[in-house]
Amino acid sequence: MQPAKTLDASSLQDQIRGRLEKDILDGTLSPGMPIDEKALAASFNISRTPVREALLLLSARGLVDIVPRTGIYVRQLRANELVAMMEALGELEGVLARLAALRIGPALRVELQRALEGTAARAQADDAEGYQLANAALHDVIYRASGNPFIVEQAQTVRLRIAAYRGRMFEKPGRLAASQREHERVVEWILKGHADNAAEAMRDHISVGGKVFADLVLVNKLG
Repeated sequence: MQPAKTLDASSLQDQIRGRLEKDILDGTLSPGMPIDEKALAASFNISRTPVREALLLLSARGLVDIVPRTGIYVRQLRANELVAMMEALGELEGVLARLAALRIGPALRVELQRALEGTAARAQADDAEGYQLANAALHDVIYRASGNPFIVEQAQTVRLRIAAYRGRMFEKPGRLAASQREHERVVEWILKGHADNAAEAMRDHISVGGKVFADLVLVNKLG
């Protein structure tokens, strides 16, 4: 791999942004946690300029807050923002499921069926952490089958912004089995090529998850 100091500014920004997005997604950086600009620059062995530029991009996407004379923090969302984002995600993923039903090809059909088997295995094992990963893999297949990278980018941004909070949904008793049944309906309609039914099933899936999510928010279980 080429040393970071020989890369151009845009490549450096992409690397830093990618690192921070990954850390936010996997929980290494949790909501409200400070980001040490100086330490981040040192870890890449670069000046602080590309770090600042990457942080500005993340701020524009709503992932970090830059507070003058105070610091830089992973964005903390209010309850109403979280619920609104779940609603938006339902609409975006409904469109993606519709497009996937119209466009999915043979190779992705096989991949989608295997992804569904993966979520089923994790649900049967009552493995919330494993299910979360398998769930992401299944939705990723649907994203790719949709053939619309623009809408995919919007959905991924929403998922990234709520990732630190959303994983708690799978801890609710019975939610894994219910989510798996919802996945089965979504996949069934996609594979049958029924676009309207696939979109409705996906919206219902996200909506039910959103109701669980809202319940957790309202009883202050998300911290």
